[in-house]
Amino acid sequence: MVRVVRGPDGVLSVGTGLAGRGAWLCRDRPGCVDLAIRHRAFERALRGPVDAAQVELVRVALQSGAGPVSGSGSEDPAL
Repeated sequence: MVRVVRGPDGVLSVGTGLAGRGAWLCRDRPGCVDLAIRHRAFERALRGPVDAAQVELVRVALQSGAGPVSGSGSEDPAL
C-alpha cells in the first residue's frame, strides 16, 4: 500500500509518511488507480476535486517504481 496526499498547492505526492489528509492505494495491482478513478475515491478521500493530470502522474510513478519503494516514508520529489 502507498499513500497519496494532496499538498496545499494541489500537487499529489506519494509516500507512506506524508502529513495531511491522504488516500491509500494499492501499488501492486495496475488496475487499482483505474478503479479509484472510476469510484471517485481520490475526491472522496481527499475531500475535494483532484486534477486528472496529477492522478496520471501518480499512475506513472507507481508503474515506473518511483516513490517509496522500501516503505520508508520518503516521498518522490518528481511528483
